[in-house]
Amino acid sequence: MKVLLPARHGVGVTIAATGSYLPARVVTNDDLVALGAPLTPEEIERLSGIRERRWAAEDEATSDLAIAACRDALTRAGCSASDVDRLVLGTVSPDHASPSAACIVQHALGMGQSPALDVTASCSGFLYALDVAARAVLTGDERALACAADVRSRFLDMGDRATCALFGDGAGAAVLARCAPGEGISAIGLAADGSGAKSVYVPAGGSRAPATRETVERREHTIRMDAGPQVYLAAIEGMVETAERLLEAAGSSLAEVDLIVPHQPNRRILDRMVRLMRVPAEKMYVNVERTGNVSGATCAIALDQALREGRIRAGDRVLLLAAGAGYTSGAALFVAGEALVASAARA
Repeated sequence: MKVLLPARHGVGVTIAATGSYLPARVVTNDDLVALGAPLTPEEIERLSGIRERRWAAEDEATSDLAIAACRDALTRAGCSASDVDRLVLGTVSPDHASPSAACIVQHALGMGQSPALDVTASCSGFLYALDVAARAVLTGDERALACAADVRSRFLDMGDRATCALFGDGAGAAVLARCAPGEGISAIGLAADGSGAKSVYVPAGGSRAPATRETVERREHTIRMDAGPQVYLAAIEGMVETAERLLEAAGSSLAEVDLIVPHQPNRRILDRMVRLMRVPAEKMYVNVERTGNVSGATCAIALDQALREGRIRAGDRVLLLAAGAGYTSGAALFVAGEALVASAARA
């Protein structure tokens, strides 16, 4: 795992504000069954802990969700898009194969010629975007936007028991800014293991298997997931191991963490993590029952909701965790500043 320790660079990086956006359309378990899901509403909740998720409207794409989340974060940070030096967008569902969704978002926000790029790290997307944005601030940028957005509902096979009920759509964002050394973000750690590249993937639509009539007929443009225990274990082990290694590198421990905000794949995984990490259940923020798995945006949305609900106070040490297909994993430890907590109440 590669760990970034901002204090070693003599510059601090803080999360100045967060924002999020969930589409208006609420899709319940009953709705999924009506759409053809081969499960009962009770089975869906028992297996995943999910009661509802949000799906994008027909005229909404990933960039639309990201624009809304970024605007929310900018408003709460009290700055304009022209004050931001860089945009990093984590997504696995861009509007188009090319160009990047980040370029569309950058133009809509009015960021001038500030650089913008997509990063692809599946459910670890926000942590990867956060790392790139933090490094930009450490090397000269005054402010950077880290965002993650996904529209996974467009890639679902409603006949697939393993995936049809898990995914939702949404976006989350954070404004990163310079601060005094030793404040704000203590550490960010990332890791990858390409042996799991086909654990969760979309078979067709890329350069390996371009779109054809046959790939469409075989529904190879929808999410495929290994139905065995390997993906379940990889998610749990990825987040727990990444947390342990990051905290060790930061000279901290779980006992010193006030709130854990993890990626939300399903409730069973989160419950298992609580037991393995030996932490009180209330120390882990959970919103999966309301949002489902929003891929790389999940952790960013959960962080924003935790702040708005008053679960994070000034001075709290917060641990972000994620693991995703690829395999990828990420973690970040930061101290919530007074400005961040105050921004969550700002309209």
